Amino acid sequence: MKPSTARLSRRSVLAIAVSVLVACGGGLQIGLPGTGGTGMYAQGSISGFGSVVVNGIKFDDTSATVQVNGIAAHSSDLRIGMVAGVQGESGATPTLGTASLIDVWSAAQGTISSVASGQFTLNGMTIRTDNGTVFDGVASAAQLAPGVRVAVWGLQASADGRSWTATRVAVVTDTTAVSSGMVGIGNGLRSLNGIALTGTAAASLNAGDLARVSGILSQSGDSLEVTGVKLLGPLAGATQQGEGEVEGVVTTLLAGGHFMMGSTEVDASGALLDPSTLQIAVGTRVEVHGTWQAGLLKAGKVEAESEQILAQVEIEAPIEQFTSLADFVVRGQRCDASQATISHGTAADVKVGVKVHIKGIKAGDVLMVNDLELGS
Repeated sequence: MKPSTARLSRRSVLAIAVSVLVACGGGLQIGLPGTGGTGMYAQGSISGFGSVVVNGIKFDDTSATVQVNGIAAHSSDLRIGMVAGVQGESGATPTLGTASLIDVWSAAQGTISSVASGQFTLNGMTIRTDNGTVFDGVASAAQLAPGVRVAVWGLQASADGRSWTATRVAVVTDTTAVSSGMVGIGNGLRSLNGIALTGTAAASLNAGDLARVSGILSQSGDSLEVTGVKLLGPLAGATQQGEGEVEGVVTTLLAGGHFMMGSTEVDASGALLDPSTLQIAVGTRVEVHGTWQAGLLKAGKVEAESEQILAQVEIEAPIEQFTSLADFVVRGQRCDASQATISHGTAADVKVGVKVHIKGIKAGDVLMVNDLELGS
């Protein structure tokens, strides 16, 4: 099977199966998108462009408002691996949608303090990497070291917000510090991930809040003067109704088939599990498809995310830079198509400005292209 098709095929097959069951009077309702014109809020890591692809859904972003870290941006500023919240409408099929708002926030930013196998720490946070993590500015996790300044996009992987699974790690020069986690208050002092929070902006935070704070980290690294606060949660700024598509890591198991993915509560008591052997446990990375009900995500389907799926990327866009077939850039992503199958042209036709449709596998900071179609 070619990369980038597995997720879409499973979703499409399931939608067809549901249609057949309903037509036969089975009455199965699993809350998948695709009814057309229904409000939707999706959140997950970006896995493709042409339309912005999140959780296997291709969102038309032509008329979407785009924000990156609270600042107005353009769709062209988005990159593979950034975690995006997408407000919009579902399309006529389960794999299509129209975005009205695309909201992207980094989870952490600062200087790496220590590195271990498969993880690193900064600003009191533990950041884990895997085969699905995209790197920018370093070739792989092996090049990360103490003193390197990075920005991180990812998924909350612990209930207290101190652990995250990175979907993108980029080397940056910006000295703003960002830390995400659960706020604590003791002796009248606020703290986050062991760092004291100071400044008037911190006064709005309450004990137990899951929050992203940004500001100026002290030279000693034990206090942060807060200049910006964002409470975490996929429904921040979104309409709490319609369809839901959320990627995340299970952080807490609750009674009655409920669980938490960070700040999102999921009711999976009646959900279809894919595969049927899926065991929902703390640390499991899943996609949940369902409907929003008063801030609760009522799951119709819970799908396991394999490393194979997480590594797949699909991009349709013009080539921005070209050195060789083994080294070119599309939508800010460095690509190697030296071993790719090329259709609708030859290797000699691959050059700056030519629109291509590529499918490949993440390999650190490079996308190893398997299929390259010209003039798409």
